[in-house]
Amino acid sequence: MTRSIGDLDLKKCGVIAEPETKRIQLHHASDSFLVLTTDGINFMVNSQEICDFVNQCHDPAEAAHVVTEQAIQYGTEDNSTAIVVPFGAWGKYKNSEISFSFSRSFASSGRWA
Repeated sequence: MTRSIGDLDLKKCGVIAEPETKRIQLHHASDSFLVLTTDGINFMVNSQEICDFVNQCHDPAEAAHVVTEQAIQYGTEDNSTAIVVPFGAWGKYKNSEISFSFSRSFASSGRWA
């Protein structure tokens, strides 16, 4: 964020302080969570993977940790921050069949951990 506000040299390259936003209607009883992530996560982990990781977790703090750790294991080199906001249906769609996998880090980063 500070780069988009203060780096005047990058303004000519298209760096802006205006965030990308989207409005959706939430239904507390049927929606489970909202995950806010930085681009260090979004470049490595897609939305479905994030949902799958979060649906395996017992609480929002654990879910945020798992999402950031997966991005790191997949080889992100940017800031990785996740905030998980639970809603009324937290745990309702829990999926215990999916397990965390760190194997993708070998293919995407090109180096061995």
